[in-house]
Amino acid sequence: MNTITDDRQMRALTGLDMAAFCDLAEPFAQGCQQEADARFTDKRPRKRKAGGGRKGVLVSSEQKLLFILYYLKTYPTFDVLAATFGLSRSKACERAHQLAKALAHALRTQGVLPARAIDSLAQMQQVFADVPVLLLDATERAQHRPRAVVDRAADYSGKKKADA
Repeated sequence: MNTITDDRQMRALTGLDMAAFCDLAEPFAQGCQQEADARFTDKRPRKRKAGGGRKGVLVSSEQKLLFILYYLKTYPTFDVLAATFGLSRSKACERAHQLAKALAHALRTQGVLPARAIDSLAQMQQVFADVPVLLLDATERAQHRPRAVVDRAADYSGKKKADA
């Protein structure tokens, strides 16, 4: 974080300006602590006291927040993420999943985490009731034709040829 000089660079890397980043740092630190506590109490007892063991590359909560916001904004491969932050690719993957949970907890405590789970059509209609037109974007994929003639008619879309 010491190399980030201004708001423009911070927005380019994380999507937040410096003020928003600093406002999120404290709730994120609490989310990291709760995530770490849950990780050790749920599965097995600790072998070492809290704080013991090898120190990670991402030491401060600000470095961890920068790491996860950078990952979520740019979605680099774990190889690129690891090289950028000086980690191994397996640790980059592991830390991204852990820190995403901590970020979700921090956003939930601030009341800004959007609800994204829609389980039924009725629930979707209720969520988008005030939207006059809802457009869904989909990609048409080629389908293998069945060999049996009777099965082909059921899958026929009406197209004569697939566009190249």
